[in-house]
Amino acid sequence: MDVHDILNYRSSEILDLFHDFEKINEDISGYVDTHKHSLSDESFLGNKEVCRLLKISPRTLQDYRDKRLIAFYKLEGKIRYKMSDILRMLENNYYDVWKQKR
Repeated sequence: MDVHDILNYRSSEILDLFHDFEKINEDISGYVDTHKHSLSDESFLGNKEVCRLLKISPRTLQDYRDKRLIAFYKLEGKIRYKMSDILRMLENNYYDVWKQKR
């Protein structure tokens, strides 16, 4: 095997390596986005994480924002939600069917 064969940008080994780098970069970016903390050690979530957590669609999450049902931050086009705000929203909208009058 020639040295040029090893360094050829079209070789399957190099293409696999670049694919692996892209996957690692995506994984790291996803981790960084979901594990950012503020000075008060508050967890912030993005749209995808909130949708996954609440098992709702992005459109439903948009409706929650439009109806002011969920608190959020919007900085330079990026939307973030405090985990404590999500938990508070769920707690405030909890209806205990066993305590309701019949």
